[in-house]
Amino acid sequence: MFLSLLLLFTLSANAVAPRFTILGESHCVPFEGVLFDKQATAEILSGCDIAMYACDIKVQYELNKLQEHHKLELESLKIEHTALTAEYNLFLTQKDKEIQALVKSLKKTSPRNKTWWFIGGIVAGSAATYGAYRAFDER
Repeated sequence: MFLSLLLLFTLSANAVAPRFTILGESHCVPFEGVLFDKQATAEILSGCDIAMYACDIKVQYELNKLQEHHKLELESLKIEHTALTAEYNLFLTQKDKEIQALVKSLKKTSPRNKTWWFIGGIVAGSAATYGAYRAFDER
């Protein structure tokens, strides 16, 4: 622990502010530019790495957030689908029961002697047609 404390104080004691110089064409270089010392160059290079790392972390955070949002939305849609399917099945079951009740009711009210009703209908229809023929005959 003592060594880490000593190391902390020695690093901060030797820390020098980075320096740079702007060079013009009149200086002893053939072009204009900026000259950095070792400390400034190290800060620029490490700053780029730190910025890239921070950007990667932020991008990963946003991607995870979107992924969780989409998972939640998908789960919500699955629940809605399940509920609608159950409602549809309940509706079909209710309609089947209604159809069965109507069929049962129709069977109760329909005549027992269908053959005799059919023959009676033919005889009554024939008699009505013959009666109408006789009544409206122009001779």
